[in-house]
Amino acid sequence: MKYRTIGDGRFELTVSQMCLGTMYMGTRTDERTSFAILDRFLEAGGTFLDTANNYGQWNGDAGESERTLGKWMSSRGVVDRMVVATKVGARTLVAGQPGMENWQGLGRAAILGDAELSRKQLGKDRLDLLYAHIDDRSTPQEETVDALAALAEDGKVGLLGASNHSVWRLDRGRQLAKAAGRPAYSCIQQKASYLLPIPGPVQLNLVSADMEDYVETEGLTLLAYSPLLTGLYARPDMTPRAEYGHAANVERMAVLREVAAELGATPTQVVLAWLIAGRPSIIPITGSSSVAQLDEQLGAMSLELDAATMERLNLAGREVADPSLFVGQPMLGAAR
Repeated sequence: MKYRTIGDGRFELTVSQMCLGTMYMGTRTDERTSFAILDRFLEAGGTFLDTANNYGQWNGDAGESERTLGKWMSSRGVVDRMVVATKVGARTLVAGQPGMENWQGLGRAAILGDAELSRKQLGKDRLDLLYAHIDDRSTPQEETVDALAALAEDGKVGLLGASNHSVWRLDRGRQLAKAAGRPAYSCIQQKASYLLPIPGPVQLNLVSADMEDYVETEGLTLLAYSPLLTGLYARPDMTPRAEYGHAANVERMAVLREVAAELGATPTQVVLAWLIAGRPSIIPITGSSSVAQLDEQLGAMSLELDAATMERLNLAGREVADPSLFVGQPMLGAAR
């Protein structure tokens, strides 16, 4: 396993370069299977887990992922060994109706109250990393920043982060905190993968070229969720979602498979290694429904991509598609 240090100049954490996503643990993935996956991750040297206070609400009760992690860490005696990131803001306030219109938002009461609930469910005295799960334009940003900073100052949270935010909102939140001399967002979690989606009118959850530039300039940590596009790279027969179904991605997928074959690796492993080797280096958040899937993903930790391979992967598809497709899209791993 590879490791890196993340922090904000005030607080630091050493984490595994691969983060295990646990969205469906305790619901779609039963407890026994979840524990087996977590045991294997621990055995491989994994220390970084990702969850959220709303995970489970689509398949059962909100918070089931946190409770499953808490039970596993307690039973294995690794509460202090594992670094757990969780999120607040998207838990439904109407049981059985998890739509966005019912999400709790990022008001002070929701943040403070659910941080306590997450600590209890995880069995941790301190939340290692707490994200504002999704931007809440209905709540004054000052209120959100103040509540999160208060948790960090009280020692109830280590690092602060934001997910599914636009660059300007991230920067505004950071500037509000910094102007007051208070803890600010240092970790950014967005959606990113090797295949590129067709640009849409509102895609604030994606890693963009501006996001890459901002993160690298500010010295922040960038994490990518859904890096494997729900198993697309492992299933040649799987049809990509509409936003990924274009000529450039046909070429990119072909080059990806060629590189994987040459390296004796799988496309899944190359995608993860590509994210890690890029600039800025990204921590991929992977999800597994079996130990076998996790073992394949762990293989990326020993895969090294040289500069020529990175350039080949980055440039794939640019000669067969409308150039406008790539405007504003990231060049993860590109030389700068």
